[in-house]
Amino acid sequence: MKEMNKFSSIQVALRTVGVFKHYRGYYYFVSAVELAMESPEKLQSVRKKIYLPVSEMYHTSLSNVEKDIRTIRDVMMRNDGRILLQEMSGVSFWNNKLPYPREVIGIFAEYFSE
Repeated sequence: MKEMNKFSSIQVALRTVGVFKHYRGYYYFVSAVELAMESPEKLQSVRKKIYLPVSEMYHTSLSNVEKDIRTIRDVMMRNDGRILLQEMSGVSFWNNKLPYPREVIGIFAEYFSE
């Protein structure tokens, strides 16, 4: 039951910045966050430890996972996602810089692990 609550909370957070289930990378991103929550050190090797398992889980290519998670990040940032990231992380340096997808996944994972 606890996992479902975390999943729902991630979905609510994504909706607040205009990221909805119709985006192909939506479930890739949620799964990536869940993998990072299980073991934050996976973010040190994001392609091998997060993107590859997600690609296998959804029967797609590694490059599709990377591209579609970047799309999720881009949609978030177009819809004032920097404000959400600032609230979640307590850091306000995304005003002039686009965060890497790994950073966004890490912020979500840390926030929803607490």
